[in-house]
Amino acid sequence: MGTLENTLQIETKLEKEKTNQALLKDRMEKYSELTQSMSKILNSFEQRLGKLEQTILPVYNVTKNLQKQQQNLDSTLNCMEQVLSHYDASQDVCNLIHQGPSEGNISGFLDGLNKLKKAKDYFLNNNPQSVELENVTSLFNNGCETLNNHLKSLLKKHSVPMRPVDLLDLIYIEEDSSNEDCPSIKQLPTSTRDELNVIAQWLDNNLRREYVQIYGDERSEVIMRSLQNLKDHQKSGSWGNEPLKSARYYGRASDAGVKKSTSARLQQIFERKANKMFMKASQTLGQSAGLAMRKNSSFGDILAAEEYGSDNDQELEKYLVLLLGLQKLLVWERQLLNDIIPSTRHNEVFSRLSQASIEMVVKDAEAITGRVLRSISRKEWSAALGIFSALKHVQILQPDIDKICDSAQRQQLSGVLSKLQQTGSKALEQFIDGVKNDAGGGGMVSMSSSTISYGGGSNVPKDATVYELTSNTIWFLEQLQEHCDTIGSILQLEQTYTNDLDRIASHKTVSVEQKNKALLGIYVRKVLGELNYTIATKSEQYNDVATKQLFKLNNTHYILKSLQRSNQIDIVALTEHDCEKRYQRMIQDLKKAYLSSWSKLLANIGPLEDLPRPVSGRVKDKERAIIKERFSSFNKELDEVVRTQRAVSVPDVLLREGIKRDNTEHIVPQYNAFFEIYSEVQFSKNPEKYVKYRPTDVTAMLNSFFDDTI
Repeated sequence: MGTLENTLQIETKLEKEKTNQALLKDRMEKYSELTQSMSKILNSFEQRLGKLEQTILPVYNVTKNLQKQQQNLDSTLNCMEQVLSHYDASQDVCNLIHQGPSEGNISGFLDGLNKLKKAKDYFLNNNPQSVELENVTSLFNNGCETLNNHLKSLLKKHSVPMRPVDLLDLIYIEEDSSNEDCPSIKQLPTSTRDELNVIAQWLDNNLRREYVQIYGDERSEVIMRSLQNLKDHQKSGSWGNEPLKSARYYGRASDAGVKKSTSARLQQIFERKANKMFMKASQTLGQSAGLAMRKNSSFGDILAAEEYGSDNDQELEKYLVLLLGLQKLLVWERQLLNDIIPSTRHNEVFSRLSQASIEMVVKDAEAITGRVLRSISRKEWSAALGIFSALKHVQILQPDIDKICDSAQRQQLSGVLSKLQQTGSKALEQFIDGVKNDAGGGGMVSMSSSTISYGGGSNVPKDATVYELTSNTIWFLEQLQEHCDTIGSILQLEQTYTNDLDRIASHKTVSVEQKNKALLGIYVRKVLGELNYTIATKSEQYNDVATKQLFKLNNTHYILKSLQRSNQIDIVALTEHDCEKRYQRMIQDLKKAYLSSWSKLLANIGPLEDLPRPVSGRVKDKERAIIKERFSSFNKELDEVVRTQRAVSVPDVLLREGIKRDNTEHIVPQYNAFFEIYSEVQFSKNPEKYVKYRPTDVTAMLNSFFDDTI
């Protein structure tokens, strides 16, 4: 039963597969028929396309050739038009070139020049022998010349010298010269600068460089006339008292119309510049170094012209204003260059426009320093201090000048600094020579009624007080402290001073901040050495030993106290650590030398062992003459000394009272001993003739010294 069912299932499946096979065969036959039919269609299409290509390709080739011929024809026509335009260029732009450009409408004129330039280049390359080349070249050159003249006329029209009061406002208020809000520099308006820039760019691109000379010369003239007007203004009576303009023009909250002295204004300017320098230094070297520099610097002092007021100082002050004016004007010119001149020509143009003004300030510096040197040769030492002050401020201004000038101009302007340094060095040298030469009578102190003169034309004060040379020298040295850094920069250029500094540095550490002080200390020590020698030499002009010693004592004591009062002793101590002790020893030695001048007087009353000894108030007859002679000689010598030393002046109270005390302690005890032994001795019928002074009288007489009013 089971086998039958399986057989039936198999047969059923077989029948079904046969049916499927028959169906698949039928479909395959249909697909084959369709394939053959499609192949026939494609073959027919390919044949037709081949026939079409054979028909169209010749037409395409003909059309392509026709298009190329059309393009060639168009190109030829364009070339012909361009060539014809080159031939017509002269006639087309002739009137435009002859009329020239008009302000504010430069583009049309430049288009005409460009057309001539293209025509010139065409004929130059294709027909250099043609008349047309000559025509367009001549017209092009005329056009360029006209353009140069237009540039020159624009500069002349809009470039005017700055008024002195405007330039002074610009200097004093310390505004940036490029500030367009500043009314004092409103020239060459923006539209004009744009037009000048277009002209300069076109000329530079077309290798026409005449504009460099034109622009440089015109702006140079503006700078020169601005500075000359300032110099003329400085000569006027209103110089130094100009009120500042209202601060609202500059965006500052300050009182309008406030009057300040020129020196005070300059002081503020250089203080601000110095502070900027210190800020940069502190950022570079560290905050502590910056503070140390600020503490040791004296850049913020009042100008010499305000302190001393001599003509030379005023000239130096005016020169500083002129130099500041030049710096401001050159900064402004740099700004104009950025707006007008191609960058590749900046240095060339700036060099040309600044050359004359730089030469002027260098020449003025030479003239001023020459006058200062003549003043110094006349022993007018305040002029030297003015040089140091001017040099200090030029050094402050130097970085600002360096920023706007090239290396050649910086080197040229460094001549100002060099000339001031040379003059300062010469002043320092001549001052030492003046102190030295005074020992021979040809020095710094002039004759007056308060001096006495001896054979060689030398002079000393009658009352042996502080010598005028001493006070003048100390005064000068005290003023040098205010210029320590400046003088240090001068002395470090001298080999002898640097050698001395090296020797000092080999024994002790000299910091950077102390270097300039040490150099000044070396100089002060040299001056004091010559002064000490001169004082010793001058003292020989007095007739008596006591006055000689008092003269040296007065001056030496004055020097020490002045050095201590002004703290210069600390500066000298950097180079000679025992300077103060040395002066103190000199003073003690002079006091001892002065006391030794009493030896002649004291020889009359001692030694007591060598004098006759009274017995019961009596002495032998032959010994009476000796006692008479001793009393008489003592009285005569004392009267002479009193007369002489009353006329001597000892200005310092402590020194004066100390000398009186020393005199009393040195003389009165010895006279008292002599007086007690011999005042009651019967050595004369008229003892009051010889015993004129009691010890109290001698004390009173000694206390009357150094006072010629008693």
